[in-house]
Amino acid sequence: MASLLSSPDDSKSLSVTTSSLFLSSIASLPSSHAFSIFTSASTPLPPVPVSVPPAALIPGSRFLVDAFRHAGNFSVAYFLSHFHSDHYSGLGPSWRRGLVFCSAPTARLVSSVLSVPPQLVVSLDIGVRITVDGWGVTAVDANHCPGAVQFLFASPGPRAERYVHTGDFRYTESMTRDPNLLEFVRADAVFLDTTYCNPKFTFPSQEDSVDYIVNAIKRVKEESSVSGERVLCLIATYAVGKEKILLEVAQRCGCSIHVDSRKMKILTLLGFGGKNSVFTEDATGTDVHVLGWNLLGETSPYFQPNFVKLKEIMMERGYAKAVGFVPTGWMYETKKEGFAVRVKDSLEIHLVPYSEHSSYNELRDYVKFLHPKSVIPTAGVDAGKLDSKEAVALQKHFAGLVDETANKQEFLMAFHRRSIDATRSCKDVVVNCSSQLDGEDAALLPAISSASEQQDKLMENTMQETLKELSDFLPSWVSQEQITDLLMSSEGDVVKAASIFFERERDFFEEANVSCNGTPKTEKNHSSNHGSSADVSSQQESSLFSQKPVEYSAKLVNLSPMRMKPNTPKKVNKRGSSNTNKPKKKGRLTSSTESGGRKQSTITNYFIRATEAAFKRCRPERVTVEAHQNNVENSDQLADTEKTQDQIVDQLLQIVDGSMSREYAVYLLEKANGDVAVAVDIFYSSSEGNNVIEVDKNIMLQNAQGETADNCSETDMASGYSQATPKMSNLHVGTSLAHGDSANTSLLIEKYLPIEHACWIAGQPAPYLHLARTFDLVEKEKGKIKTIAIFCNMFRSLLALSPDDVLPAVYLCTNKISPDHENMELNIGGSLVVTTLEESLGTSRSKIHEMYKTYGDLGTVAQECRQNQTLIAPPRSLSICDVYSTLRKLSAISGSGSAGRRKNLVLHLIRSCRETEMKFLVRTLVRNLRIGAMMKTILPALAHAVVFDRNCAADPAVSLEGIKSQLQSLSTEVAEAYNVTPNLDLLIPSLLREGTAFSASSLAMVPGTPIPPMLARITNGLTQSLKAFHGRSFTCEYKYDGQRAQIHKALDGSVRIFSRQMKESTSRFPDLVNMIKELCKPEVSSFILDAEVVGINRKKGNELMSFQELSSRERGNKHSSISIENIKVDICVFVFDIMFHDGER
Repeated sequence: MASLLSSPDDSKSLSVTTSSLFLSSIASLPSSHAFSIFTSASTPLPPVPVSVPPAALIPGSRFLVDAFRHAGNFSVAYFLSHFHSDHYSGLGPSWRRGLVFCSAPTARLVSSVLSVPPQLVVSLDIGVRITVDGWGVTAVDANHCPGAVQFLFASPGPRAERYVHTGDFRYTESMTRDPNLLEFVRADAVFLDTTYCNPKFTFPSQEDSVDYIVNAIKRVKEESSVSGERVLCLIATYAVGKEKILLEVAQRCGCSIHVDSRKMKILTLLGFGGKNSVFTEDATGTDVHVLGWNLLGETSPYFQPNFVKLKEIMMERGYAKAVGFVPTGWMYETKKEGFAVRVKDSLEIHLVPYSEHSSYNELRDYVKFLHPKSVIPTAGVDAGKLDSKEAVALQKHFAGLVDETANKQEFLMAFHRRSIDATRSCKDVVVNCSSQLDGEDAALLPAISSASEQQDKLMENTMQETLKELSDFLPSWVSQEQITDLLMSSEGDVVKAASIFFERERDFFEEANVSCNGTPKTEKNHSSNHGSSADVSSQQESSLFSQKPVEYSAKLVNLSPMRMKPNTPKKVNKRGSSNTNKPKKKGRLTSSTESGGRKQSTITNYFIRATEAAFKRCRPERVTVEAHQNNVENSDQLADTEKTQDQIVDQLLQIVDGSMSREYAVYLLEKANGDVAVAVDIFYSSSEGNNVIEVDKNIMLQNAQGETADNCSETDMASGYSQATPKMSNLHVGTSLAHGDSANTSLLIEKYLPIEHACWIAGQPAPYLHLARTFDLVEKEKGKIKTIAIFCNMFRSLLALSPDDVLPAVYLCTNKISPDHENMELNIGGSLVVTTLEESLGTSRSKIHEMYKTYGDLGTVAQECRQNQTLIAPPRSLSICDVYSTLRKLSAISGSGSAGRRKNLVLHLIRSCRETEMKFLVRTLVRNLRIGAMMKTILPALAHAVVFDRNCAADPAVSLEGIKSQLQSLSTEVAEAYNVTPNLDLLIPSLLREGTAFSASSLAMVPGTPIPPMLARITNGLTQSLKAFHGRSFTCEYKYDGQRAQIHKALDGSVRIFSRQMKESTSRFPDLVNMIKELCKPEVSSFILDAEVVGINRKKGNELMSFQELSSRERGNKHSSISIENIKVDICVFVFDIMFHDGER
């Protein structure tokens, strides 16, 4: 392995010529493995192909970073930032393409794990500058995984270009004090790790996440020591990475960490392993074990815990409980307090937002510190294309943090260099002319300007000619600023600038239309007295076309009511009515713009634009136009004021990547007192960000009402025109302007009117929209009392208008479709849901996955996609019964072709969604409603609704204080009834039938419906246990190391077994069923027993066996029991409670 290590004093003397070093390294390999892409150091290399991603190639060099899959004969210098498979992909034993530069720890892994010949691996010392092919190269710590580095590149020459490639990194404040990084402030470009470049990713620091894991493991160990129950702690990690967590747990919990042999090998190479380290391969020596990634659950498209695998590991290693930790930034859920935990039986999985990538704010801080000329995203970009929509959107997050002044200077320098070339040719002409002049012709010399004057003039002319050349290609409504931006983005290439424009013509047009500045691109100084006739013509055309964007918008708005200005002449901007000297080509280009750009839009797109344009705030436009007609000077002043305001609004829209309307941007800036930073914070906060659509529409509705009032004072012509124009309905799904009903359920209980505030009327089925709006309000509410009140109002409307829909609504609120003991599963996975979203929403799976990474919730992704979708006709409304019955059908589907039938049912639901129905329906399908509603919240809310319904029927003006005792009493009765008989199919009808007279004792126990068992509570010792009884008598029983079993015998003689989680396990214990039937007396018709099933070895004197041995029995399934002949572990039963016997408790 080649090593470039030295002290900082002589680091500048380190120099590498990659071609020579590569040839010597290849020559040292065995002949059978030797291979070279060239025979000598002087052999010229072919040019770099265009297929190499720009995000991997350092400009002006042949250096490729983390791009081994794109290796070729054009380079022998490759850089590896760290040892993760998505970065070293392409490396292997057969690697002969070139030298691999990396840190020393990464070099050891590359040679040992990937078997890359060590002669081709060059290890770099952290913080030491070396010279590679004339370029200065420095590796600095990236704070990612062990051995991860950032590369700093400086080109040779007096005007050195400087580039920073971060690889994968986690920004820390200490980086701002690194002397090597300080030299790269104002670098030419930063190749930035944009993995979490989205405002939603503001996860906590690594220290906070590590503290959470350490404290959780400490708590588990303390509880385990008190209860005597062995608990297994599992931490999921990559092959390389998360070592900080493991070392902190080992140090602060005082325990060793179990790893497998492969992980131990890697840790040893990194310097963490070995005999005396905190890591061990002995699984029995510690309760903290390391697992491979994705064993605890899949993280895409959303986290799906793998409790089956977790339980297998727990049982295999002899533990009674398991707690897992999945540390990754993707698991951060911003809408929840604390970290998310998934629980099932004795299994827990903690989703810990520990990330070794930079969060959104950290990325901005890093760019702010370096203040580079540009940011090049390395993650989340399609094939590394820097001009893709994804790359542009990512770069907008750093607007104002990069050195934009330097970019403009470079743009103007291109004109300067061209003018110098032109001046040199002009000097030659002057010299030649002067040498040929005789005395008579010498009088003409003053007509030839000096070289310096000519140079200045040529510089100005060159810039003006380039701008005019591009201007002649473009429509007349394009502003001067847009033309300059086009030339800057194309580096002065007129053809490329024109291509960029016509690819995004619609975007440029909307930008020009929204600004409403009225500044034409060809506008010149009217006070000039030196304009030619051509200039005059140009000015005439400019005045004719200056309002073109506004007129075009008006043409679209004609589809819906709009006010016409009486002073506006008809056909003022008719195409072709101006200067006849204009080339015909320009007319064709203008026409292409009016037709919608490069791609023809659907007809419904025009309906949307018409509706949106109708609600634009046009009051400033009218004032400006009228002022211009009366007084040019006043118009100029107003235009300047508008321009300043528009620039602030444009800046805000650019930062949020156009994620809001212009009206909402103005609203936010007014709220933030003109401070753009404060407006951005408000927009990205959860409460504001979720209401953008609603606020947008409210703003437009207010504007529309204001314009309607103005229309009343206009001329008869305008009024007649408005009446003659038919009103076009906006069929944009999910953005109806009628949002009045959506917040009614959040009213105070005493002010809520169940019938008047409902979104449907008597005789109609209760719409699912009623539930969806309630879920939307509850999701934003953190208080339990307010949440119960919202659900109470929702149930009151159902009781008043659609009482039959109460039971399905309770199931949907709790994300269930049947009682727990029926084990009825929905039987659809995330993949099927994504497939139906693709088909129904017209989007791709890859886009859904990318959006999921942004939002972290498949329901929100579906809602966002639906808001951008337009339908010819509004969808058929969904009812609560529709949704519930369809979910039940999905559960029952099986057999051949079941996947297709499930897909059709899901498509039916998704295509019928309105407003927020899409978000919560998709969440229901993936079994993660995310509103925090549980049975202990829903049942009290329903009980309160029943009390209000019965009392308000007798007295509409009922007092809340007067029924307070009834509310509390009925809530207690309903909760107690559910604890005894947890079957909503029995509880809800009985509650609705008896009303406020409902009593828990009136709901009889039913064999076949399991009763929630009393479970043990952990205490710190005998003293605390005695205090818990408050001096009352108690008894003690042995705790058998078996499995809890609730044994039910029904009137028909059938026997069923339920576990402590009330899951049916009859198929697992056919021998127990036979035992009960044999021992039961004939006169006993039904009973419910609480018991413990324990393994027993009858061959060794009825020796009781452990829980682990009992768990090794086969499990069976709901369709068939295990065969008695295959049972290897016998059982006995300890009955300690008779809960029900022949109809009596």
